[in-house]
Amino acid sequence: MEWSDSKSVIISDKYRIECLSPATIEGALRVIKESFCQDEYVSIGSEVNKNPVAAEELLELCADAALDGVSLVVVELSTEKVVAVAFNKIQVQSSSVSEKPFFEIFAEERCTQESSRSLIQFMAIVDGRCNLFKKYGVDCSLEIMFLATLREHRKQKLGTLLCKYSVDLARKLKDGPIAKITVEDLGPKYKMIKSREPNKTYPKICQAIWTSIGSQKIGKALDFSVHLTVPLKEFVYDGKPYTERIGDDSAFCEVVAKALY
Repeated sequence: MEWSDSKSVIISDKYRIECLSPATIEGALRVIKESFCQDEYVSIGSEVNKNPVAAEELLELCADAALDGVSLVVVELSTEKVVAVAFNKIQVQSSSVSEKPFFEIFAEERCTQESSRSLIQFMAIVDGRCNLFKKYGVDCSLEIMFLATLREHRKQKLGTLLCKYSVDLARKLKDGPIAKITVEDLGPKYKMIKSREPNKTYPKICQAIWTSIGSQKIGKALDFSVHLTVPLKEFVYDGKPYTERIGDDSAFCEVVAKALY
């Protein structure tokens, strides 16, 4: 199956995958709140799963990323309900060493909760340890930022399909934007978010931080290259390493990437 100009693909008799739109934003954020913020290893390690305000700050991060117009959702055909999502982010190489990356700025300026700040700083630190722009000699990437599926729809390979189509979407951006989301589309709750300037470049790689066994299996299945492995016990929130709350001292994350051309 090829990604079509209609921005929607039927992937089984139960689901379709499509670009995030004004109609699906609310449902996509609900999946992050109910799934990622509760079950993801780093959400547990940083206690975002116990802090509703911190979870809301992660939803703001997702809403901000949505403006890049590269996020995808899975919709259940029988209910028209969003059941899985990949919030993706366009990352552009900094023009100077003093310029802070997006995640670092968000953690410093827009997080009021220590738990959400811890999680987003984790992302910034891990991304910063492996310069994929330099490694691949490129200036732009699409990052699969947050991947989540509602519990009752897991084990259907929806995460794998979201990542596969995210890679396909990233390749198509060479020809121009696919889907447009505006600050107005996000609703009044997110009216403080700054609108996007059009990107002057396009992704040459797709990257991600896989933080669980499930996402690491997806990366392997889709031929992502692992460039860095980091034990999650290195990250501490409120005096405890993430792994203590996760209940697995050997848990780790992977920084991965895949060339698009």
